[in-house]
Order: sequence, then structure tokens, then C-alpha cells
Amino acid sequence: MTHSEHFYLTENGHGRWIIRHQITDIMAGTILRTAGGFRLKNDNARTVGNFDSIESALEGLYATV
Repeated sequence: MTHSEHFYLTENGHGRWIIRHQITDIMAGTILRTAGGFRLKNDNARTVGNFDSIESALEGLYATV
């Protein structure tokens, strides 16, 4: 299974996305575009890390679930 089978994104303003679980539709986190890449936060608004791409950020979230 890949991250795209677990999550989907909805745009939440310019450079911001909400990540939701595919099956349950529960919020899993957020992604924010920054000057240094893409900041991933979990569902508790805690930063998981900064990534080079949205796909990498989703892989990082998938690894923590």
C-alpha cells in the first residue's frame, strides 16, 4: 500500500492543505508550503518535519501512522 491509498488532500488556502484518511475521512494532519519546503504537522498540530515535496511529506506521515 502507498500513502495515496491512505490519505487525500484538500486545499485550505494558498500553500496549505489538509490531509484526511481515505476511508474514515478523519483529519490526519496538514501541509504548509514554506521557503524551506513543505512543513508537515500531525492531527495535533505538532510538526513532524520539513520535506522537499508533498509526496515526501505524505510518506513521512504514513511512516508515523
